[in-house]
Amino acid sequence: MTEKTTCPRCHAEMPPGGPLEALCPACLLGPGTPVNWQPPPHLSPLPDIEEVRNRFREFEILEPIGLGGTGVVYRARQPRLDRVVALKVLHPHVAADPTFSGRFLREARALAKLNHPSIVAVYDFGEVDGSYFLLMEYVDGVSLRERLEANDLDAGDVLEIVPQVCAGLQYAHEHGVVHRDIKPENILLARGSSGGAAGPVAPVVKVADFGLSRQLGPVDTTRLTRTHLVLGTYEYMAPEQRERSREADSRADLYATGVVLYEMLTGELPIGRFTMPSQRRPDDCDGRLDLLIGKALEK
Repeated sequence: MTEKTTCPRCHAEMPPGGPLEALCPACLLGPGTPVNWQPPPHLSPLPDIEEVRNRFREFEILEPIGLGGTGVVYRARQPRLDRVVALKVLHPHVAADPTFSGRFLREARALAKLNHPSIVAVYDFGEVDGSYFLLMEYVDGVSLRERLEANDLDAGDVLEIVPQVCAGLQYAHEHGVVHRDIKPENILLARGSSGGAAGPVAPVVKVADFGLSRQLGPVDTTRLTRTHLVLGTYEYMAPEQRERSREADSRADLYATGVVLYEMLTGELPIGRFTMPSQRRPDDCDGRLDLLIGKALEK
């Protein structure tokens, strides 16, 4: 009989099979995650952090900061360069496909070439004892999801954040990379990037987790995820992406950005027959934003 364990932070019952000292998925993923969240069946349990430390001895593994369908992200320190980084270790199931290694190298090289102030940088990538990893820029801040949960966004913030998201996506698209999973969790706002002695300044926005991206082209050979899985997060996916995930192109990112824009302005998702933001917020929402959202959400 398996002994039941509880989360050391919230004391919720832990999913079976995980390490004893790990946080539960809800605490690990942070605000906005339902308490009863369970990892999808294809995810492996969180690895023992000491095992990760022993495997990646080049880094000081500090703490897990994110969990997704492709891997676990750790905040780590790289002593050789004296910098804090984000280390993403891919789940073993992701690399189960015998053709994965070649696809991973092509994809990682494409991501490492993306050099834009609105994209989380990829510093390095590789494989250690069978574990594939991405070494990325660490953004000290909060996600857009956390700002939405705090309900402290106004129309001015929206007009500062969305153009930076679009600028990062435009750059990625021009370099043949589609994100495929734009959502508030993957939009990071650097800490200390608003306010100050000189008055409010624009938040510094970083688009994170291009883990579901693929290079554009007629041959779908560079994807990081299994071919039988639907890529993306359902509420933010264009109808065409839901139906034909492998054929999604840059327009899918524009659709998802439209969903995020609507959510930022209204606090809700544009599901079914929805009311435009200017009707919901006539005092501070420009009607021209309705046109942008309507265009982005067109089939």
